[in-house]
Amino acid sequence: MEDTLVPEVLQMIGEVVPEGVSVAISDGSKYLYYQPSSTVNLKIAPGDQVPIGSATHRALNELGKVGHQVESRVFGVPYYGLSLPLVRHGQVMGCITAIYPVQPMPHVSSAPRLSFLIGKGEDGWLPIPLSEIVYISSNDGKTLLHTASGTFANKYSMAELDYLLPIERFVRCHRSYFVNMESISFIHPHFHSTFMLEMKDKQKTRVPVSQTYSSSFRQLLGF
Repeated sequence: MEDTLVPEVLQMIGEVVPEGVSVAISDGSKYLYYQPSSTVNLKIAPGDQVPIGSATHRALNELGKVGHQVESRVFGVPYYGLSLPLVRHGQVMGCITAIYPVQPMPHVSSAPRLSFLIGKGEDGWLPIPLSEIVYISSNDGKTLLHTASGTFANKYSMAELDYLLPIERFVRCHRSYFVNMESISFIHPHFHSTFMLEMKDKQKTRVPVSQTYSSSFRQLLGF
C-alpha cells in the first residue's frame, strides 16, 4: 500500500470506526499510519515493523479478517484488534486495524497465564504441566493435549489457547496445532516453503507448519 492511499483509506473507514478507537494502517511488513485514541494508545510510529503477536501480523499471515485479543507483551498495553488485510490479485497490499480497549474473552477473561492445563482421561481429570505437553491439536472442534503418557481432551478452543499459552514455550504452527518448542527434535523442510516438525515423543510424531504460519515461525525461532 502506498503512502498516498492512506488519506483515501481513512476517509473510507471514517464512517465505520467509532470515536475512541485507535486506527493503524500497514503495508505487508511495517506501519504507515497510526491514529491513537483517548482510550488506548499503542505508541506506534510510521515505519515501525509489524510485530509478531499483533492483530495486524495475524491478519497479514492468515489473509483474512481477524478479531484478536493481544496481551501487553507485544506493545506494553493489552488491546483488542479487529484487522482486515487488503488483498489484490492474491497479493497483500496492506492491512487496516481498529484497536479497542481490551475486551474479556469468554471463559478466560480473568484467567492468569497457566502453568498447567486440565486434561480429561477415561477415568477423570488431571492437571498436566505445560512442560509435559509435547503438542496440542484440534480435530472436529475437539482440543487434544498430547503428552509422553497419553492424549487427553481439553475444554479450551485453539483461539482461547492462543491467548492463554505462554509464547516463550508454545508456538502456533498451523490452524490445528500448537507445539512445545522444547519438544521439537528436528525441523524438516517441506513443500512451498513450509516445514514438518519431528517431535520428541516415542512416535516421533510429525506436525506440519502451514504456509500461513511459516514466516512467523521462522522469525520466532530465528532461522
